[in-house]
Amino acid sequence: MDKNQKTTYIIAALSLVIITIAIYFLFVRNDKRKDLNSSEQTNIVKDISQIPLAKRPYVTLTPTSDGAEIIMSLENMGEFEKIEYELTYLADNPQIAGEKIQRGATGIDVNTQEIKYKKSILLGTGSRGVRTPDTGVTEGKLTMHMIKGDTEYLSQTDWDIFEAGKTAQTLTSRNGNFEISLPTLGKNYWVILANTLGFPQSGDINSQNVILPVWGAFSIATEFEKSATVKIKIQSDAKEVELHALNHQDNSWQKLSADFNTSEKLLSAKVKSLETFLISGK
Repeated sequence: MDKNQKTTYIIAALSLVIITIAIYFLFVRNDKRKDLNSSEQTNIVKDISQIPLAKRPYVTLTPTSDGAEIIMSLENMGEFEKIEYELTYLADNPQIAGEKIQRGATGIDVNTQEIKYKKSILLGTGSRGVRTPDTGVTEGKLTMHMIKGDTEYLSQTDWDIFEAGKTAQTLTSRNGNFEISLPTLGKNYWVILANTLGFPQSGDINSQNVILPVWGAFSIATEFEKSATVKIKIQSDAKEVELHALNHQDNSWQKLSADFNTSEKLLSAKVKSLETFLISGK
């Protein structure tokens, strides 16, 4: 190969390298930036408070008769394309007495186009039909990731589980704003107190008048022979309030006769069963 041919080959090789680099910066790198921007857009996270109450899922957490499982139910999910959740809690460590460990379950199988999603969640471990329920369950939390377009709406709500009924007992939510004083029920039942996130889309309740949170007292316990007393402390300056209860058996709303202490912002009423309690105000 003579000197001129060698020079020509070198120039051609350098030109090819320059063209390749130019193509990378013009197309490949720009495409990666577009993909990165698209990924960033799908990671926008907002609080569920940005969604109107009437379009939020209504969540119930009902313990089974032995308290070893929770029947989780979601309704009114159509506002979202995808919902995922984590249900977590602390439980006794079976290996070390007096120590707590975090346990829980996740769900990604929610079909938001269905009327209702329902799933049984074991509070413990299970294998080949043998269950080992957790003991000392406390500090329950339900985290929900609700996807709409490029935005994730996040909610985190506390839930607390109690065994009560054999003797008269008062159950109180973790923040102290909701309590129910139960009479003697004859035997023990498991009860969960929790924020329901949304509310059932039945009856003629105007969602714009609802004072949040909507509280649920969930159990398989039947109607009481003697009345229980519900007390709810509200975070609102409303002067006129009404208390409504949703019967979990027939999904019907009932307006309750309630006393409202305006100075303490405390609402109290007599009830005959464990229900979902909603306050509306003006």
